[in-house]
Amino acid sequence: MKKDAHRYILLLTAVLIVAICPAAYAHNIWLNPSNQFPEVGTTVDIGIGWGHKFPANRVDEEIKEGRVEAVRAIDPDGMAVDLSKVSTGLYRLKIDKPGAYLVTARIKPGFFTKTPKGRERGNKTTIPDAVKCTNYHIQGKTILIAGGSDKNLSQTAGQPLEIVPLTNFQRMKPGDALSVKLLFDGKPLPDVKVKATYAGFEAADTAPHKHEAKGQKGHGHHMHFPVETVTDAGGQADLKLEKSGYWMIVLSHRCPYSDTAVCDEFMHNVAFTFEVK
Repeated sequence: MKKDAHRYILLLTAVLIVAICPAAYAHNIWLNPSNQFPEVGTTVDIGIGWGHKFPANRVDEEIKEGRVEAVRAIDPDGMAVDLSKVSTGLYRLKIDKPGAYLVTARIKPGFFTKTPKGRERGNKTTIPDAVKCTNYHIQGKTILIAGGSDKNLSQTAGQPLEIVPLTNFQRMKPGDALSVKLLFDGKPLPDVKVKATYAGFEAADTAPHKHEAKGQKGHGHHMHFPVETVTDAGGQADLKLEKSGYWMIVLSHRCPYSDTAVCDEFMHNVAFTFEVK
């Protein structure tokens, strides 16, 4: 009886930890351009989305001052270009040549550690009774196709975990498939789950997509995804997108931390946003 009671307490503790922690796993940062397909000579507003769902207005939570570590852009020639900061959640980019502009953002990385009492910020060197420590890195990416040219559409931005489109999404129609390549430290990432959702999607909007895992259900703060598949041996995947509008592809990847006395794992989250007309 005592052994059964002990097991029950351990199970209850684990359930409580999961219930307390879901938002930490589900949070993403994403980019909301005012015009995904601008003309040369125009200026595009780049809004920053933050949270754990992708609502119709593409804004879930207001991002706090100091949370964003960097917002960067690369022009169609592979050169870094400056964005002007309007506010914590808004930047502007001037378009001066045709081709693909890559825009990326990342929040400041940090640690969170699970304990029997819940989750705390910090690593195993500062948190007593640590159960599991995660070092998180959360980034976002979008691509502007300027002047009708997709020059260098598939160039990389150098993100640790990166989603690279292989299809010109400006030419896509609802029902077409977007091909992507997933990279980790610059190398193809095979056999990983990749998910996509559109702005304003609710679980009741559609039946599960044929690629969706059996029994896949969102819960708590976790997002629902109408499209889900797995990368092939070369790190590529095709995502069939049934609706027009703004889409977000999300990917999360974990691997062992370099020093287990400090932390247990790295967690990389990345979100790629784009528009299908």
